[in-house]
Amino acid sequence: MRYPQGMELLGWSLVILAVLLLTGLLGPVLGVVLAVAALPALAVLGVMLLPLLLVLLVLGLLLWVVGSAIGVAAGLLGFLLQWGLPLLLLLAGIWLLTRTRRPRLQA
Repeated sequence: MRYPQGMELLGWSLVILAVLLLTGLLGPVLGVVLAVAALPALAVLGVMLLPLLLVLLVLGLLLWVVGSAIGVAAGLLGFLLQWGLPLLLLLAGIWLLTRTRRPRLQA
């Protein structure tokens, strides 16, 4: 007496699964099967996350530009404080020391 065809298919599937488990080939096969099965879910997830990623991209670019502008302003301020202020004080001191005093006119 023969088994029904479904039982024979299940038997062969179990034999193939056992051989793959024993030889260590089940890992790559299972990885490929799961990767192919996950593709539609990842595509849907990607479509759902695309607007969020675009918003984050725009915010990142905006913060990059604003941060760069703040960095440039801080650099200029530091340069002016390190070199501009002492030079200005030096020039003001030299000007005060070398200016000619004019006598006041008496009314």
